Amino acid sequence: MNRVINESTKNHTSEELIDLFNSLTIPVSKISTIPEVIADPLVEGRLLYSQDPATGTKITLPPPPNMTPFLEESNRKLPFPPRFGEHNHEIYGQLDYSDDDIQTLKEKGII
Repeated sequence: MNRVINESTKNHTSEELIDLFNSLTIPVSKISTIPEVIADPLVEGRLLYSQDPATGTKITLPPPPNMTPFLEESNRKLPFPPRFGEHNHEIYGQLDYSDDDIQTLKEKGII
């Protein structure tokens, strides 16, 4: 079936086919590229952003299902996700592990 569809549509633009299907009342829609989706005004104003303070790498995240006051107040900017083990000293330190204990756990491959 895909072969037949490909053969019958390869000589037409997407716009031509959309117009044809619309005239026949057949539901149809163009598949948007990622840049087209991001440029959509309904999406563009709801995207989330984050930047790595160490490397400067910026990432764009999809819009949340619900824009919360926290996201609005932070101008939709989120903290960058932590690297594996990045907060080990802070977390294990609160659990009364010494620096030597944490280093031993790291050397053993536990953390």
